[in-house]
Amino acid sequence: MEITLKIQRFNPETDDKPGYQSYRVAAAPEDRILDALMKIQRFIDPSLSFRKSCAHGVCGSDGMRINGKDRLACKTLVKDVLSYLF
Repeated sequence: MEITLKIQRFNPETDDKPGYQSYRVAAAPEDRILDALMKIQRFIDPSLSFRKSCAHGVCGSDGMRINGKDRLACKTLVKDVLSYLF
């Protein structure tokens, strides 16, 4: 299936304020949000940047606000936030 991720972006060199950019990416319900972000970075927009380290929920470096809640992208499954993505 394809999902759309709406990601807040900001480049202090070119932007006056943060804005949102939407990306459509293939993802299975069991995929992690981190997997979808990495697909976007690798295949759609290499300028997308985010923090990650262990990708196993130990280090906490990929903590981000997902649908208004603080979560770890490496532990949040697409199916857990699926209803919010459409």
